[in-house]
Amino acid sequence: MFNILCVDDTSANLLVLESLFEIHSDEYNVITAISGQEALGILLTTKIDLILLDAMMPELDGFETAQLIKGNKKTQDIPIIFLTANKDNDTIRDAFKFGVDYLSKPYDEFELFARVSVQLKLVESKYKLSNQIKFNQSIINSQKNILFIQNDDGIVESNKRFLEFFNVKSYDEFNKKHKYISELFMEYENYFSLKGLNDNKKWANKLSDANDGEDEYNVLIMDTTTFEPKSFIIEVNSVENSDCYVVTLTDITKMTTKSKHFENKATYDALTNIYNRSKFNDLLEEHYNLFKRYDEPLCFAIFDIDFFKKVNDTHGHVVGDETLITFANTINDAVRNTDVFARWGGEEFTLLMTQTSIDDGFEVVDKLRELIANVKFKIIGQKTCSIGITQFKKDDTVDSVLIRADEALYEAKETGRNKVCVK
Repeated sequence: MFNILCVDDTSANLLVLESLFEIHSDEYNVITAISGQEALGILLTTKIDLILLDAMMPELDGFETAQLIKGNKKTQDIPIIFLTANKDNDTIRDAFKFGVDYLSKPYDEFELFARVSVQLKLVESKYKLSNQIKFNQSIINSQKNILFIQNDDGIVESNKRFLEFFNVKSYDEFNKKHKYISELFMEYENYFSLKGLNDNKKWANKLSDANDGEDEYNVLIMDTTTFEPKSFIIEVNSVENSDCYVVTLTDITKMTTKSKHFENKATYDALTNIYNRSKFNDLLEEHYNLFKRYDEPLCFAIFDIDFFKKVNDTHGHVVGDETLITFANTINDAVRNTDVFARWGGEEFTLLMTQTSIDDGFEVVDKLRELIANVKFKIIGQKTCSIGITQFKKDDTVDSVLIRADEALYEAKETGRNKVCVK
């Protein structure tokens, strides 16, 4: 049932309208008003679907009434059909300016109901479309991922998560702050950014092509609420027959953090925070292959803290751990960035020195030995170490080098400790 508000200052005209609608009483409920003021009062209390409005009325005419109706958010979408005896251009122009249609008096019954039906169907279609849009938006807003639609001019639609993350009330506010969202992509290793792109507009096209090829790109964006960078998988899909792209940002910060955590555990010694034996073996293999290819000098040394067992037995493992940490930090701070220093296991440490001859290598590790001997360790005071060193030879394997360095260390320990021996 549709509520039709008929407004006319002539009672006879209202009676005619009521009688016409009476035969369609199963579809329409007619409400009448004899002035613009009365009509406005009815609109405040009653849901009206369509207004038939007389253009010529005293005090507040139809056009003035319509202007007030259109100026109110609650009533601005109600369709208005003007009823007027005037057919001049000014009247017709104002009728379409403030309403959706007009009928000339006297009007044809068939034409009246045809126009009413059309306008109500349009209202119904708009209502269904509005509900569909709201439903679609609710689905989009339910997504935990950041989702937005982008064209060359900026963001044209977004979900609630987008607004929350970028701390804006609307995507229009975002567009005023940022010309392109790609400006916020931080430059970092293995993350996509504008670096290398001459035109900011091309980023979406580039990533769309990449997604078509099933390539995956990650972006790093600063979270303005926590001031911490967040990692996202970015997926860009072009909209057919449009210059728009649908962009999805999936937060993988926790996954990335976990991945880095596991990578850290697989790479670094938990106690001393230098490379562990597993990582050292990988790097040793890489440098061995480079040595075989380019025949550049490469030295390998093993360090052993002298009488370390006594530290644990006398002072306990907490002091022993502190000793290992101080030893590792002291050596690690003194070696070159190109060298590889690692904990081999227990109180043993290894050092791989690139582009270093055995004479130079001996000089380096002997200085490190002296450095350790002069360090004052907590609780235990001074401590020394023994070192075995060797140089890679043409016919060496990795195992043969390890064996030779281990033999040199054994010799250093058996012949007095706190010394360097070469094999």
